[in-house]
Amino acid sequence: MESSGTNQGDQLGNLDATRVQLSSEVKRTPEEIIGRYRENRHWKLYPKEWIYHNLPLKGEVLDFGCGTGEITTQLALLGAKKVYAMDVTAGLLDVTRRRAELDGVADRVETICDFIQNVEPRPCDLVIAFAVLHHCHPLTGIIPHLLRWVKPGGTFVCVEPVVYFAGLERARVASGVPFEPLDEGERKLNAEDVQYVCDSLEDPKRVHFRMLGRADRWLPDRPLRRLDSALLSLPGMSRLAGTVLIHGKRK
Repeated sequence: MESSGTNQGDQLGNLDATRVQLSSEVKRTPEEIIGRYRENRHWKLYPKEWIYHNLPLKGEVLDFGCGTGEITTQLALLGAKKVYAMDVTAGLLDVTRRRAELDGVADRVETICDFIQNVEPRPCDLVIAFAVLHHCHPLTGIIPHLLRWVKPGGTFVCVEPVVYFAGLERARVASGVPFEPLDEGERKLNAEDVQYVCDSLEDPKRVHFRMLGRADRWLPDRPLRRLDSALLSLPGMSRLAGTVLIHGKRK
């Protein structure tokens, strides 16, 4: 995955998100987590619940940039017949396979360690890129390859950090609130990136989240999300969102 843009990781202490993932203990997915995602009572507040509530999880799914496989095994536990877990870091896929074993879904998970440009597509009912496209600039080198994995009538969905106004992002950086660990080359999607993804899909839809996202350092999560959702429902406020979910059919 080709990366470019501002190296925000260097600016913020060069914290390595991949190293953090690799150092984390692998455990079986708790029953209460799967129960939460089966119910999806708060799907309007959380992007992952939105996906699990609104999009089909019965056929074959590509989890692009799967990391340590949390979403991979959740998809299998929630009904996906087959999940292809793709990443370019072999160690992360080792963790994914171990998680699949612990969750009892190893027979429905296939890991692929390669760049998507090098892999022959296996058309899927659903292709998910959850918080990974902001590692993959330019998007023109990734999106066409991802869409080749979407079978006719299938769905593509991505969830990404987004910044529509550069000044707002500078204010967030200057706020003093610690960032999560970052990998080299990360860059949030901007308005042009979002438009490009939408233009690549048939009947694209956008859903915005986390206008107040970084306030979760001080405020209880669920009440904050409800306030966040209410504010984002007001005209024009989506331009202040910190996360965008984009979904649509393959053209």
